Amino acid sequence: MDANELLEKTAPMLDDVLGRIGLHQTGTPLNPAVIVPQLDGWLKAQAIPEEDVGFLVMIVGGFIVQYLVQVVGADALVVEARPAVRLSIIPGVAREFDPYAVAAGLIRGNRELAVFLSTVVS
Repeated sequence: MDANELLEKTAPMLDDVLGRIGLHQTGTPLNPAVIVPQLDGWLKAQAIPEEDVGFLVMIVGGFIVQYLVQVVGADALVVEARPAVRLSIIPGVAREFDPYAVAAGLIRGNRELAVFLSTVVS
């Protein structure tokens, strides 16, 4: 999988799932900046059984990728066969991380998606 495939696969998945839970109008362009507060609230309101964690990690990880690429101009990439996001901090310095590992931590932890996104871009 390359970075383009990563973006191409996450967008339709998010379009479908976020539409089904009422946070997005399916078939319209995804606007992650508008969806963040709604998705954050939805995540906090869920009782998440262990068997649903993997599915939600895919959704939240994909959302993190789309948000950072679309809203702040991060780069999606694949490093050692794993998805990653590279976010410039200052010219010549970048932060690189696995958005799905972050999503797993958020789902199993405090579910503060909006706080994470505002922190990582500041």
